[in-house]
Order: sequence, then structure tokens, then C-alpha cells
Amino acid sequence: FFPWRDVNTPEEKSPRLQINLDLIEKLDSKETRNVVDPINAQLQQLSAQVEVLKGNINKHKSRIDKAIEANEESINGFLESAGYKYSVRIIPETESYKMKLIHDDFSEHIESATKHLSYGEKNAFSLVLFMHQVLSENPDLVVLDDPISSFDKNKKFAILHQLFRGKASLKGRTTLMLTHDIEPAIDVIKGTAKVFQGSNPTATFLTCKEGRIAEIPIQRNDIQTFAQICRENISSLKDPILKAIYLRRHYEILDEMGVVYNLLASLFHERDIPTIQNAGVDRAMKTEEKETAIAKIKKDIPEFDYDSLVKELKDDAIMKKKYFDTHVGYEKIQLFRIIEGKHEDAVITKFINESYHIENEYVMQLNPHKFESVPEYVIEKCTEILSAA
Repeated sequence: FFPWRDVNTPEEKSPRLQINLDLIEKLDSKETRNVVDPINAQLQQLSAQVEVLKGNINKHKSRIDKAIEANEESINGFLESAGYKYSVRIIPETESYKMKLIHDDFSEHIESATKHLSYGEKNAFSLVLFMHQVLSENPDLVVLDDPISSFDKNKKFAILHQLFRGKASLKGRTTLMLTHDIEPAIDVIKGTAKVFQGSNPTATFLTCKEGRIAEIPIQRNDIQTFAQICRENISSLKDPILKAIYLRRHYEILDEMGVVYNLLASLFHERDIPTIQNAGVDRAMKTEEKETAIAKIKKDIPEFDYDSLVKELKDDAIMKKKYFDTHVGYEKIQLFRIIEGKHEDAVITKFINESYHIENEYVMQLNPHKFESVPEYVIEKCTEILSAA
């Protein structure tokens, strides 16, 4: 037996396969010829159709070559854009085709990929190969369970682009992707929505309370900066303490730590006499400073009364009622922090503090002038593009 992919001249190969019993006299019998003659007859028919066969073989080889080239280009394009210093080559072997992994710094392929690839690199390759498996098996539904949360930002986008916008992708297939990460929703709904428009993406937010799952559609205007969210909630809520919670956060985000912020901070620390605490200063707030701060706050919260609100904050019964009256988790933990202060569970305390203060990456980042946040390969690619222009 032999694979037709290795045959360039079937007109020469076919006659050689015929069995000549004249060369093996001891096997030449009527019974043997009853077996051999039909085989030789079929091979003669094949020889008569050799030109058609050659055409079909060449077409098949061409399709294989194009498929290999397209798949190599697709996978290697993803690896480059995601910043992985690898490429693949698909080469024929005795019984099949094999994908070989090559590192940019070495000419030979890697014998054991599992020993060389990091956890993240293995996940990235698995996703891309899974996508090609989907294209091959053509299922009605594809489910991706939190596939990209472990990757950094540029790799997340590269994987999303490969999965839903690449030449060989899941575009046009019903795909359900579950994730705890908001970034993919931002990418497909707002930030780079035009890129994924052809894939017709939708995003929904799933919550489970008391055993009931709720599905809330995420629209483009739902994705806001936290400063916008604070402003929206200040204008829509009725409770002045909840409004003050969002207003304090708003000033923190804007890094405006003046008398207004200090008055709101003093409010939530339940200080009868507000203080100024910043830049090494720790003193009681002057009457005119307090009046200035209250006047500014009243532009956002007309009913704001510092002294009466401090009394409310000190009354656990009132604050517990506010806690149980709101159905918003974020507001509950803010009120919980005011009522209970630090919790014995360090993990719970960390989570609550992170919600109370700006401590997460969605609203804070390092100064890019001082801290280099752009991957080197991105700069190199930009340099390459500009140099070629």
C-alpha cells in the first residue's frame, strides 16, 4: 500500500502493481489466476483512466497545500500578534500530517512541546487547536468556559480576534462564552465593537440570588467609567448617605482630596467635628472650610446635612435598616463597612476595602511614563511597520 500524495506519476506506478504469474511458476495455477486476473484487470482499467486520476490527485494535493498554508498562516499570525515567540509548520509524515512547533530563536522544531511551553502558552495553543477541531467536526453549538481570563490584556484580544475574526474562525457559528472577566464584553460591545460586528456578538450579565438566575443584557451605554457611574447614581438615588458614598468615591477617582473629600471622609468616620487629613496634615476643619465643602456637596446632594447624617451613621438600627432596604450588593458592603468596620475574615475585609477605596486595576494604573507597560514585541512590530513604510 502507498499514499497517493507521494505519487507524481501514477501512469508508471499502476502497471508495476500488476502481478505477473509467469515470473512465479510454482504459484501459476487456475485457482491463483482466478484471484490475480480480476486485480490485474482493475489495474488496467485504472491505467486507462490515468489522466483523470492525475487530475484528481493534483486537485487534491492543491487543496491540501492551500489548507496547510491557510492554517499555518492563521495560527502563526495569532502567535505573532499575541506575542508568542513560536511558529508552527505542518509537514507530511509516513501515515499522516504532523504539526511541528518551532521557537523563533532555534531552527529545529521542538521535540516535546509540553516540556517547553508555559501554562499560558499551552492554554493558547489548546484554544486555537480546539477551534480547528470545531471547524472540522462542525457542531451546532460551541461552549467556551472562561477561556481567556488567565491571559494578559493584549493576549486576550489576540485570542478573541483569532476565535471570532480570523480567516479560520468560529465566526458564523453559535458560540456561548462564559467568563468572569468584563474585558471581553467591553471589547465586543464597546471598545472595539466594529472589529467584531460581523460576528453579531451580544453580552449578558448573569446573577444568581436565592437560587434564581437573572440574565441582564449588556448594552454599549452600560459600559461606563466609574466616575460616570458615580454621577449617574448620585442623581438617581434618594438616600443621602448612599449618594454621599458615591460622591466620596467620585472625588477619590478624580484625585480631588480637598475639603469636600475630607468632609465626606469625616462623615463616614462618624466625626462630630470634621478633620483635614492629607499630606501630613491632621487637624480640625475650620468653620469656613466646612461651610465651603457643604455648599459644594449640596450642588449634588441638595438635602445634605452633615450633623444629622453623622447621627444617622452612629445609629446602628437606622444603618441596618438601610442595609436591608437596598438590594444592591455594592451598596450593602459599603453600609456593612460603616456598621461593622473591619471584619475578622481577612479575605472579606480585603474585598470590602477594595470596593470602598480605589485599589483595583479597572480604575487605577501605573504611570506609563515611569512604568513600561507596553510589551517589547509591540514596539518592535510598530518599528518594523514604520521602517517599511
